[in-house]
Amino acid sequence: MPSDPRIVLDCRWLNSGGAGRLTELILRGLARTPAEAGWILWGPESVAELAWPGARLVVETGDPRAAYGQRHWFRVPDCDLVLFMHQQRPLRRGPSVTYIHDTIPLHFTPNPVARRLKRQYLRAAARLSRQVLTPSEYSRRCVLDDLAIPPGRVTRICPPADRTMAERVSALRRSASAEPFALYLGLFLPHKNLDRLIEAFGRTSFRAGGGRLVIMGGRPAEHAALTARLSPGQREYCEIRPFAGQDELEAALAACRFLVQPSLEEGFGLPAWEALSCGIPLCCSDGGSLPEITGEWADPFPAASTEAMTAALDSSAVRAAAAGPEQRDRASARFLQTAPTLESHAAELVGVLDRALPGRPGTRPVD
Repeated sequence: MPSDPRIVLDCRWLNSGGAGRLTELILRGLARTPAEAGWILWGPESVAELAWPGARLVVETGDPRAAYGQRHWFRVPDCDLVLFMHQQRPLRRGPSVTYIHDTIPLHFTPNPVARRLKRQYLRAAARLSRQVLTPSEYSRRCVLDDLAIPPGRVTRICPPADRTMAERVSALRRSASAEPFALYLGLFLPHKNLDRLIEAFGRTSFRAGGGRLVIMGGRPAEHAALTARLSPGQREYCEIRPFAGQDELEAALAACRFLVQPSLEEGFGLPAWEALSCGIPLCCSDGGSLPEITGEWADPFPAASTEAMTAALDSSAVRAAAAGPEQRDRASARFLQTAPTLESHAAELVGVLDRALPGRPGTRPVD
C-alpha cells in the first residue's frame, strides 16, 4: 500500500443478509492480516467488536437501502478510497470499489420500465467504481453482459470459508442427533424457486416417511405471503422460520439431514457454500453460479423441473441418512482444503484495493 492511505470499509450491511455476512468475514480476515492502510470502519456500533488496533470506527445507523441507497450520500467519511459492500450504494463521485453481487434483479423484474431503471442504477454504480468485485465467474459474465463494463474493471473474488463456524457446527452435531428435515436458508424472492421446492418435496418418499422441510430466512411480510400460499397438506410438512441469528442458523445446519438450494439463478449461493464448509450434504439446482460453486459436492437437478427436483431430494435424503458425524467432518475437511481462508481472501482484497487507489499504476478515473 502507499503510505497511510485512508480506506473506508462500508460496514453498514453488517448482520444483514449475504452482504452482511461477507462484511463480517472480511473484517475478521483483515484483523488477522498486518494492516498498513488507515482503515475507517463505517457502520453500526457492533462493528467495534470486529475492529483491530489502528482501525477507526465511524458510527452510522439506519438502513443502507433507504432512499434507494442514497440516504447516506453526504455521510461517506472523507478518505482516499471507499469499498462499498453492495451495489445499492450512494451514487456519488470519488474513488471507490463496489461489490456487485449479481444482476438477478434485471432477469426477474417483469415490468420493462422498472427493469430499465434498475439497469441504469447498476450501470451508474459500476461506472462510478474503479473496480467492481463479484463472487463468481457466472456473476462476472452477467455484470459484463448486462452492464457493459470493460472486462478489466470487473474482478471475481471468491468469498472465504469460515473454518471456525465449521468447527462449531461439528461440535453441535456431535451433541445431538440429526433430525429428519431438509433445510432451505435464504431470501423468499421469486428466483429462489420456493413454490416449486414445496411442491417437489411433497412428492418425495422422504416426506412420505415423515421428513419435513424447514424454510428459514426471508422478511416478516414474505413469511406471511409464503404461508398464505401453502395448502393444508403442505402445512403438515413445511415449517417457515424467521432468521434469528447466527446461533440459530448453525443449530439448524447441525441438526438437518441436508440443505437444499433450488434457485432458478444465483450469483454465488452463500448458504450452499457454508453448508459444504460444514460437511452438510447438499442438494442444489443448476441455477446460475451453483454448478461452478458446488462442483462435484452436490446432488444437482434442473431448476425448472419439479420431477427432477423430487428425485434429487430423495437421493440426497438417502445419502444424508448414511452420513454420520465423522463422515460429515471428513467432508468438511476436504472442502476446506480447497476454499480460500480468511487471511488469503483478505490479502487478495487488499491487493485489489491497492491497485484501485488514486495514483497507482493501471488505475483510471471513473466515467
